[in-house]
Amino acid sequence: MMKKSGMLALALSLIFILSGCASSTASTTAAGYGAAPAETNAGENTQDGASAVTASTTSASAPIDSNSNAVILDPGNVAESGKKIIYTVNMSLEAANANTAINDIGNKAAELGGYVSDSSFNQYETSVSGSITVRIPPDKLKEFTEHVGTVGEVLSSNMGSQDVTAEYTDVQSRLTNAQAQETQLLAVMAKAVSIKDILSVRVELDSVQSEIESLKGQIRLMDNLVGYSMVTINITQTPEAPISPEADKNTGLLARWSFDYIWQSVQKGFSNSLSFTVNALGVIFIAISYLIIPVIGIGIIVFAIVFIIRHNKKKKNRNKQS
Repeated sequence: MMKKSGMLALALSLIFILSGCASSTASTTAAGYGAAPAETNAGENTQDGASAVTASTTSASAPIDSNSNAVILDPGNVAESGKKIIYTVNMSLEAANANTAINDIGNKAAELGGYVSDSSFNQYETSVSGSITVRIPPDKLKEFTEHVGTVGEVLSSNMGSQDVTAEYTDVQSRLTNAQAQETQLLAVMAKAVSIKDILSVRVELDSVQSEIESLKGQIRLMDNLVGYSMVTINITQTPEAPISPEADKNTGLLARWSFDYIWQSVQKGFSNSLSFTVNALGVIFIAISYLIIPVIGIGIIVFAIVFIIRHNKKKKNRNKQS
């Protein structure tokens, strides 16, 4: 029994040493990456996650075809390169109708296998603008950005990239090691006899399983960021051109005193006179409606006072005569 417990303690010690080495490597490599969520859905906005990845970053302004408004943003065939690269695109667009442009861009993203992660529309007096953020597979970036160029006039465009191949490989290696530790701990727990040994293995097993879930979450996050490039488009609506005033056809002396001009002036005079009369009567009736009740009330009070005074005078006269 003592020999079996000694062997169990030796096995636990070896696993703890391996776990400590793996943890130190993990903490050194993950310092710039940050904790990843356990689950990353396809519809989540992963912009914050993209900024947390430490990688070599490049950016370049995209050229615009001089013969058309199509924007050339082509990352090339990323799948054949075998690298894990995160692409981000920022564009500014001027369109005749901002709301229509947002809907058009969103529909095109869905058509190419992407999705809309964020959109907004703002209208203040004569200023109309909006923005939309979509996630697009990298191999569809060229087709998508070319379509954006047909929606309106592209004012600016920029594409940046982050190579996370080394980080992705490192996380996968750490996950493999953690899973191997989990298998060893499960085998040790199966042979453990005393409650103390079982609890000790259970604590270490919980720690390893927690690390496994964290590493799987980081892999899912990077898969999502690599598999769907982020394209943010700021849209401004083209302001409407001011309408020039129509030329007055009644210009010139002969045109001014033509029959049509005189007849239109007479009609306009009658119309204005009728409008003035109706408005004046309306003002009078409104004033009467406000004053009629106070006037009636005051009249009743004055009539009552005069009636009382006359009645008292008649009463005094009858008393004198009697």
